[in-house]
Amino acid sequence: MRNYEALIVFNMKGTETTVEELINSVAATMKEEGADITATENVGRREFAYESHHLAAGQYVTYTFTAEPSAIKTIRERLRLNPQIHLQYYKLIG
Repeated sequence: MRNYEALIVFNMKGTETTVEELINSVAATMKEEGADITATENVGRREFAYESHHLAAGQYVTYTFTAEPSAIKTIRERLRLNPQIHLQYYKLIG
């Protein structure tokens, strides 16, 4: 098991779901793939440096978790199917 940090940027444009519901949904998906989430931080809404896919801003959330290296690929692929996730980045920490 290794320690990871994930930065997820949510597309909140035109959605009726709350940020908390999205945060919990992503956490549940990560747990289903074997991740053990140790911390979640809602960084807040941030403006992009330039417009990306017709979006000027997104809701940034960081997840700190432990998982097997093979789980990252599966998590990334499953979250890619969610239209409310605009961007996702993963970093190995510690």
